[in-house]
Amino acid sequence: MTLASVYRINGLLGLLWAASFWFGTDMMAASYNWEVTLPMVTMAQYLGMSFLFTAVIFIMLPNWTSSEQLRKATPPLIILQLLAIALQVFHITSGTIPAGGMQYFGIGLSSLIVILFYWKYRA
Repeated sequence: MTLASVYRINGLLGLLWAASFWFGTDMMAASYNWEVTLPMVTMAQYLGMSFLFTAVIFIMLPNWTSSEQLRKATPPLIILQLLAIALQVFHITSGTIPAGGMQYFGIGLSSLIVILFYWKYRA
């Protein structure tokens, strides 16, 4: 596994998130005990587009940059992913979202990606 492949794996996960926002709004809302409303569906579609843009960037970045440039891009992206994990943990611990398997799975998967990024960045 290379740093480039970690970028692509992260991008593929982003594509799954985009698809879940577009096509699984009801399921995602149910996991948070939220009522689905038209504004929520609209916002989910916009968030799905954000995930799509980010996923494509992660997938394509290894093609657009040299290995050295990719290594330089990695530390700030690790920090951003750690902030996203911290935000999820904050929401769970503050009771804003319910704690559950989906939330813990997401935190675990994101943490694994951060570990892989750091491991391949250091290699």
